[in-house]
Amino acid sequence: MRKLLALLLLAACARPPEVHLGPPYAKEAEEGGVRIVVAGMRSPEEAEPYRVFLGGLEELLGEKVEVFGRRTYREVLEVLRQGEAELGFLCTLAAGLGVEEGFVQVLLAADTVVPYQSLVVVREDAPYQSLAELRGRPFAFTDPLSNTGHAWPRLLARDLGEDFFARAFFTYGHDRALWAVRERLAEGAAVDRVVYATLGIQGLRVLAMGPADPPPPVVVPKDLPERERERLMRALLALAARPESARVLRALGLRGFRKAEDAPYRSVYRRAREVLP
Repeated sequence: MRKLLALLLLAACARPPEVHLGPPYAKEAEEGGVRIVVAGMRSPEEAEPYRVFLGGLEELLGEKVEVFGRRTYREVLEVLRQGEAELGFLCTLAAGLGVEEGFVQVLLAADTVVPYQSLVVVREDAPYQSLAELRGRPFAFTDPLSNTGHAWPRLLARDLGEDFFARAFFTYGHDRALWAVRERLAEGAAVDRVVYATLGIQGLRVLAMGPADPPPPVVVPKDLPERERERLMRALLALAARPESARVLRALGLRGFRKAEDAPYRSVYRRAREVLP
């Protein structure tokens, strides 16, 4: 039935329809305790392991931990800019923008099971053998500030014509972008290899692959006191090292976290800014 609905939608629209956004985890962050904002790299149900994992911080920190989300990476950045969260789980490019504008600092980088790369994915039975063959086809991006799900494919196609992605749309989630291809709402999608590997959606194949880039980081507001940054970093590293955390992290395609610096993320943003809206 879902497949039939997708085909009917395509037939009825001159442009591919937007994939509906899922709700954020909470409309507003609650007061008190440590507030953690999680970017919508996956839809809320697929990102539930983040909440399960981060719930373990309450014991280590000795205070309440509130995990909430926002639909877009820009909204997550605004939460951090306004000081409405002490920690943020963010994508690589959006973090680089926050670093470049001086209100975000990278605390840790994810240790991913597979390299963090952009993939252009099509259906397994699709005839396409090169990115150039997708010119003018319905194409699913994830978020305007996504490195793997938007910026890198635009960089890859910049010599193929300004109208190459004329029928592209945003799904605001890597899993939704893959669903859009599988259900024939799009002929191709740009997604994060880590998410692609962990979801294991059948009937798809990789058409093109970008370079390995710095993996998604954990960030803090730049003005967060150093003592608090250190406390949060120690707690996250200790939590990730617990044996019981391994299963939850694997569901997210992660082994754990490692210390990281701002510079690699700033570089990703500076490379991509010429193709950003």
